[in-house]
Amino acid sequence: MTSRPTVRWLGGLAFALAASACADRALERCTDAYTAGKYEEAARLCEAAHRASGDPRAGATAARALTQLRQGDRALAWVERLRGTSVEPGLWSVAALVYLDRGEPGRATQAYHRDLELLRKTGDHLGLARAHYGLFYVAWEGSHYREALEQARSAFTEAGAAGDRETQARAAEALYTVLYALGDLGGARRALDLAARLLPPESRAERAGLVANQGGLALDEGRPELARHSIDEALQLAQGQGEQRFFRSAHLNLVQADLTLGQLESAERHLAEAWRYAEPGSPEVALLYYRARVAQARHRLDEAAEALTEALAGQPVPDWAWDLEDERGKVEEARGDLRTAELAYERSAAIVEEMRRSLALDDLKAWLLDRKRQPLEALFVLQARTGRAAQALHTMERAKARTFQDAFIQATTRDPETVRNVWTVAADRADALRDLLPAMSASPAAALVPLDRLLAGLKGRRVLAYFEARGELWLLDIADQRIRPRRIGAPAARIDELIDRFQSAPDDPVAAAGLGSLLLPADLDLAPGSTLHIVPDGALTRLSFAALRRGGRRLVEDHAIAYLPGVSFLAAPLQAVPGAARPPVVLADPLRDLPEAAAEGREIAAFLKVQPRLGPAATRRALQSAAGAAVLHIGGHTGWGPGGPWLELADGQVTTAAILTARVRPRLVVLASCASAASSGRGLWGSPGAAFLAAGSGAVLATLGSVEDRNARDLVRHFYQEGGASDPAGGLARAQRALLAAGRPPSVWAPFVLLGAGS
Repeated sequence: MTSRPTVRWLGGLAFALAASACADRALERCTDAYTAGKYEEAARLCEAAHRASGDPRAGATAARALTQLRQGDRALAWVERLRGTSVEPGLWSVAALVYLDRGEPGRATQAYHRDLELLRKTGDHLGLARAHYGLFYVAWEGSHYREALEQARSAFTEAGAAGDRETQARAAEALYTVLYALGDLGGARRALDLAARLLPPESRAERAGLVANQGGLALDEGRPELARHSIDEALQLAQGQGEQRFFRSAHLNLVQADLTLGQLESAERHLAEAWRYAEPGSPEVALLYYRARVAQARHRLDEAAEALTEALAGQPVPDWAWDLEDERGKVEEARGDLRTAELAYERSAAIVEEMRRSLALDDLKAWLLDRKRQPLEALFVLQARTGRAAQALHTMERAKARTFQDAFIQATTRDPETVRNVWTVAADRADALRDLLPAMSASPAAALVPLDRLLAGLKGRRVLAYFEARGELWLLDIADQRIRPRRIGAPAARIDELIDRFQSAPDDPVAAAGLGSLLLPADLDLAPGSTLHIVPDGALTRLSFAALRRGGRRLVEDHAIAYLPGVSFLAAPLQAVPGAARPPVVLADPLRDLPEAAAEGREIAAFLKVQPRLGPAATRRALQSAAGAAVLHIGGHTGWGPGGPWLELADGQVTTAAILTARVRPRLVVLASCASAASSGRGLWGSPGAAFLAAGSGAVLATLGSVEDRNARDLVRHFYQEGGASDPAGGLARAQRALLAAGRPPSVWAPFVLLGAGS
């Protein structure tokens, strides 16, 4: 009798073991189907496995399969059903995918954050990495760049803790995506290099994508040979496993490289290869665009025009439309139909200007900023060559307004020194752009004035407005509303060389005379006390016109000089704080390491009859207090960081974005520091000095390069003594003449320039 219960117990155990093995096999079949991408089969098997065993793992896999099948309601039902089970951590990321598919990013973000809470408790680093990557995607899609960068960085860190190099590589590629969109090619290149080092050698398809992106970066950097090498390598890696779109894009990039190198036979071959991978139906815009480019290079103009017409008939997105219209203008110009060409350039320019108003992503890419000037440059040249001076001036001003804004964007681009600091540099730049772009769009200095008001504002003025267009340098010589276009008799590249030579030897009278005779008109007689306004462009933004020689004399000996971002600045209403000006503010030697600046600050403050704010008193709050001041004088350090140029104050750095956002706009700003009018891109317009001008100040005294402390003190003292506080352009000219008369060489006084209207 004693054996029967034992037998019954052993039989129950055997049945349980058999049932468990059956459940395990059912779970294995459902997970195998999911891994193989058989999602319908996986959903059916997993739901059946869950009904049979109640194993939550089967339900979780069913939810994932249903998400792939885009059956969101059923997937979400499983997520709710599995609340409180061991598989809940990680399932909210599945719910987030459903919400994203439905266009509900807010609910997706909540789901990812819910998953982060659960996954932290379990210590699942890989799950955390995936949730952070999901949050990166949501932020990226919403153009929240700083958040996208932070989430990509967190994904990278968690994947590292999990020892999953492939997920780390994906996070590094996410960083590349943001940096490329922000226009930071140096940082993007470092992020791709990092991703490539992390990918295992057997991940050929993923590696092919990274190498192809490296080739694309090389194209954007103007290195077509390197681009071609990388893209060829990517095509070899992708053989037998790449998608059609990959091969099509790679061959089109090779077409671009070949066109740049002038290798038209190779461009034709790669274009044919790209068409082999075209999707059925209407060809995509990129294929038609490059067909037109190759046909134009081969002088098959009818074929080029036909391809462009077909591409534009499909109503392409603005990023393509402006480029297609620009190419159509070139084709029609080559055909000799200048009227049709001009209309195409005008349409292209109008699309670009509308994109700027909507702050499109590509407006952050420094290498595209100059390209998007091209339609306006083409319009200008057609108008100037046919003697339509007023229209040429208006077109130039449209380009200048854009260039002024672009300079601040370009100034934030800085190549990180190491892979380690690429995240920090990128985040700082994202912050700067977040503040900078809306502030610049509201800047009075970047506003375009209608032509009638523009001409009215020129009454009684003498303006030399230079414009670099299609490799040529043009001068619009404006005297009391009379506009004379003149093409400078040297290519822009040659003028760049002459300016570089002059800057290396600013005291050389021969170099000064050569540039003076090349750039300045013969008749520059002005009424006593009037100011010569210079609108520089390209390399001329690095040039001190005061030091140029004409007729054996330095230009400053005969004329006060003021630099303008555009002629429109003279016709724009004064943007200083209304009402009576507040007392001057003097900030000097914030870090207590510039004794000459401190002495200068005391001296200037005594002259202006105010108390100086020296050392620790020279703070950002003190800067803010100068918003409506008659004069703001700053003697301290300037520099250049990931957020662009900055001024150093006692409690931290003040970037150009901060100046613009806070609208710090004294009527006159004096920046007695090195390179306060210098920046990257198109010279002085991305500088701290230009930031005050963009914020609404009327005049800014700044420097084009390095100045020795004692020399700066001497010039600034003369500036105030010569009435610079009320007559900035005249005060600077008289100060420079005084130093010139005392035998001081141009290298001492020429770096100082006045930005703005001059009075």
